[in-house]
Amino acid sequence: MSLWLYILLAIVAIIQAAIFIMARRIRKKEKENNVLLKYNINTRQRAWQLLADPSIPEEDKKKIQAYYDGEGE
Repeated sequence: MSLWLYILLAIVAIIQAAIFIMARRIRKKEKENNVLLKYNINTRQRAWQLLADPSIPEEDKKKIQAYYDGEGE
C-alpha cells in the first residue's frame, strides 16, 4: 500500500515541476516581447528617459514611443 503512495507522490511532484518550468518559460517569453515589463516602464517619465537612452534598440524605442504617445502597445 505504501508503495502506491510513494508512486503517486512522485507523479504529483513531477507534474508540479513541469508546470513550474512551463510557467517560467511563458513569463520569460512574454517579458521579452513586452517593453513595458522588459524596461519596467510604469510612468510616461520613465518612457521619456528610455527614449533618450542610446543603449535601447530602435525596435524597442518605437514601441516605447507608441506607449509614450498614448497609442498603447
